[in-house]
Amino acid sequence: MPWFYCSIVISVSLIIGANSQDPCKDHIVDNSTNVWQRSTGFLALSDTAVRCDRQGFKTGWYRFKSNAGSEMPTSCPPQNACGTNGPIWMNGLHPDTIGQTKTVPVCVRFQSACCKDTFNIDVKKCQEGNEEFYVYNLLPAPGCPESYCIGSETQCPEGKLSPNGFTPGCTDQYPRLSGIPTVTVDQKVLNFTCKFTPQYPNSNAKHQVLWYGAPPNANRKLLKKETLQGTAHQSYLYNKQAEDLTFLSMQDIYCEVHSYFANSATVTDKKRSDFFYAGIKISPQTMILKESDGPKDITFKTTVPITCGPGITSCKLVIEVAQTVKDFVLSFCTVSFDNGGPGQVKTLSVDAKRDFLDDGDKTLKITFSIQRRLRLSEWWINHESIPEVTVNTQDVATGQCQSWGDPHIVPFNEITTYYDHMRVGDYILAKSNARLFEVQTRSFQCGTVACNCAVAVREGDDVMIVDSCRTGIPRARFASTVEPQPGSIMERSTNGKQFTLKFPSGSQVIVDIFRWFAFSDYYWLFTITVLVPPEDYRNTSGLCGNWDQIIPNNNPNTPFNMKSKDGTVYEVAPRTIAPTGFTESWKLSPGTSLFYYRGGPKKCHHKRTHKKCFCDTNAHMNQQINCTANNVVDRPQYNNGNNGFQKLLSPVSEHCGRRRKRRDIGDDEIVLPDDGEDAFYFYDPPQPNGTLPSFPTPNGITEQQADQECDQILRQSDIGKVCLKMIPDLGIDQYKHSCKFDAMVLDDLNAAKFSSLGVLKNECEEKALKNLSLWETGQNGNLQPPQAVGNALCPNDCSGKGKCVNSTCVCDAGYLSTDCSIQTGDKPTLEKVAFNGLCDIRNKDCLRTRVVGKNFVNSPKLACQTNKLKFTTDHGIDTTFNGESTVQKSQLLSFAELTCDIPNVPVDIMFSSTQKGIPVGGFDIRLSNDGNSFTSQSSQFVIYDSKCLICDAASHNCRWKDDSCRVNNYCFANGESHPTDWCKKCVGQNTFTARKDNLAPVFRTSTPYKVFKHARMNFTIPVSDPEQKRTSRQIGVAIFVISEKK
Repeated sequence: MPWFYCSIVISVSLIIGANSQDPCKDHIVDNSTNVWQRSTGFLALSDTAVRCDRQGFKTGWYRFKSNAGSEMPTSCPPQNACGTNGPIWMNGLHPDTIGQTKTVPVCVRFQSACCKDTFNIDVKKCQEGNEEFYVYNLLPAPGCPESYCIGSETQCPEGKLSPNGFTPGCTDQYPRLSGIPTVTVDQKVLNFTCKFTPQYPNSNAKHQVLWYGAPPNANRKLLKKETLQGTAHQSYLYNKQAEDLTFLSMQDIYCEVHSYFANSATVTDKKRSDFFYAGIKISPQTMILKESDGPKDITFKTTVPITCGPGITSCKLVIEVAQTVKDFVLSFCTVSFDNGGPGQVKTLSVDAKRDFLDDGDKTLKITFSIQRRLRLSEWWINHESIPEVTVNTQDVATGQCQSWGDPHIVPFNEITTYYDHMRVGDYILAKSNARLFEVQTRSFQCGTVACNCAVAVREGDDVMIVDSCRTGIPRARFASTVEPQPGSIMERSTNGKQFTLKFPSGSQVIVDIFRWFAFSDYYWLFTITVLVPPEDYRNTSGLCGNWDQIIPNNNPNTPFNMKSKDGTVYEVAPRTIAPTGFTESWKLSPGTSLFYYRGGPKKCHHKRTHKKCFCDTNAHMNQQINCTANNVVDRPQYNNGNNGFQKLLSPVSEHCGRRRKRRDIGDDEIVLPDDGEDAFYFYDPPQPNGTLPSFPTPNGITEQQADQECDQILRQSDIGKVCLKMIPDLGIDQYKHSCKFDAMVLDDLNAAKFSSLGVLKNECEEKALKNLSLWETGQNGNLQPPQAVGNALCPNDCSGKGKCVNSTCVCDAGYLSTDCSIQTGDKPTLEKVAFNGLCDIRNKDCLRTRVVGKNFVNSPKLACQTNKLKFTTDHGIDTTFNGESTVQKSQLLSFAELTCDIPNVPVDIMFSSTQKGIPVGGFDIRLSNDGNSFTSQSSQFVIYDSKCLICDAASHNCRWKDDSCRVNNYCFANGESHPTDWCKKCVGQNTFTARKDNLAPVFRTSTPYKVFKHARMNFTIPVSDPEQKRTSRQIGVAIFVISEKK
């Protein structure tokens, strides 16, 4: 340690006695406040000043008074002791007789040398009253920093005390606790315990316990105060029955402990327990909920027992849930707990509502209240406010992809351009990689290119198909064999030329159908619009691409990237044919697409939709609950004029394996016929040659004519004018470009114009519905989509033969129907009953059939007339028979198909031994637009049992199958058992023979039966049949052994 010098001013007292020669009376007294730093227990630190007794130190007799000790030490002190670098100690003994003076050597310690320097001092033992002390005759220290040592004790450590503040005898100032107090609750009753543990037991210790309640957003309240003494280390808090409640539920409870010794003014710092939330703990208190998220849980946990009122053993605590805004949905509106101990846990799931609006982020609240129930204890009925949960919803955009014409595809990310896909077959248009959702298209050759003619969509267990590829007639059906889950809906427009396929996730596929005249015939082209919900963001693939909202720019000439099935990225030039490496990777092999889907499992393999709730309270604080399976999706829509849709219902009567009763059908619902196996056909067409035509077309359409007429319909049509005014950034360039191209390759201006206009209309409607900045205040004061757009949404733009007024077509003279597509003089025409007019009762329910024709006017007066057919004994139709005629309500399936309900199914396949079976029956069908005038044409609908009959598709005459049998005119196939005798089976030619593979019954080992004489005995023959069939029993010999005991 370096040497340095300092001077210390010492406050001393000079004692002058009567006898100036006696140092016991005439001496300097050092009782300064820092005299205790001369103790050998006080070490000089490197960063503090050190003591030096050289400069300013007077020669003379000294008496030291220090709580650290008043005598010079007689042993070598530690290095740097006594507050200096050179401590001086007495290397000898003190005089032991009062009045004795003694010369004693002293040493200066320096570093490791205990006696680096030495010199002598005089010491005298004195007495004053009963007090004995020493005085020292001291000289200034020989060097610096050197100082005389006095005493050896140290100050008591922090938190300790002694009578003089120094060792020895330092003890705690107050009773000390180990850790902090803990608060617990009883498992059965509402009793709380504050427990603390002293470090050392002390019967003289006292502990003041303060109980506090801290309600949410309020100041704490003192609930109880008590003092414990000695070994009592637990305090209890409980409510008093039938008196004012000491505390209420739904607040933090904690205790503070102040400890001290009896008769001591020194009290410990407060020791506080952790907060104990007494009630129902709800977490989290804040959540972020994106529209693309799945459900998130709120957890409710009881921290205290659920207790009943006095004398009641069973009760229930019910929490009512309410929300301030309907931007999310809940799994329940109440959360219930039975009486019992703490630790019960319930969860409530929260889903962001898929509103398909660009409405930004919001901060919402979920509030809670406890139902007042007399059976509950008052502690639960009278409670503090329950903390609310804050929900921060985050808006996420929705995706859209379009495919139309021959076909042009606008991917999810593109808004100003498209690419062309001129290949035929089955393709994946869009697929979600986050859930079970897929859209597949089927295309056919139209001219030298390809066009959409069918679409199949799957979400979960539900598969819907609209297909015109085989017959040219658009046919909508459910391919799935389980009843659609709530929210899976197929709708048909009033003119039968638009189908909307809706799903519980909010996904939609819109199919618009347009007529194309070619080669003296006409076909129907599909425009397909795919709308996907937020959860598919960055999770799509297929011809529509990956939806990630990465849009290069608004330049329609900028190339964009598309990804193949194996992940290869292809650069696609706008408005050109996409690379086949990309498009063909999404092609499906014949027979593998959803168009071949045959129903799947009888039990649900995929998670089905559960009900979600809006939970609200009215002005009287009564709970208002609305729980449906469709609440999570709230897509805005226009419902104006005759632009409404009718639902097409699945004929399936199974819901995940559970039967349901035949439903009552409303006016806006249509049950689709059961198509069975007739719906399936193999599809593998050859590819077009890819040679594109040019203007002028064979029908004389010039490029200038196509340009003018395409521009005119897009700009001057009712919907075009409104949309371009309301949505300036809509842009028609891509639609005009596609319209001209389609006119060239299809050689049909009308098909090109109305197809492109339909895409523009769908795009306009979607933008008007989702962009809140376009919304306006309605008559009821609420925001609503712009009515001008809604009023212009007429079907097919009235086919160019009328005006759109408030979304209803006002047809020009000479035209009628909801889209003005039928001339006034055109009568309904019946062309045929679908599927050759045959219905196999073994394959379909045959309750209704599809009837194909044209010039159908959608109205409640649509009807079909059925005349019962008579069949001869050899199952041919008796043409001379004029059967009973009945009229049934008919409904529009599409513009070219009606449904006709059959008054009764004449064929019965359930065997009866008393009533003769009918293996074939049928009806002659006619149609009417007004319910009075029926078509002159008719078509037959024949229902037959295919187990024993074969029916001709042309004549509808039937004949017996050779490999079948009949019993009482009921049909049985080859190999089937006789209905009354399983031991016989059908071998064809209407012959049953004995089974040769019948296994003999098996007898089980049994013990002998015993019975008393004259007593009756009943017993069961121990036999079973390996094939679980009925056995016949015959007892040939009975042997009884009777014994008598005397």
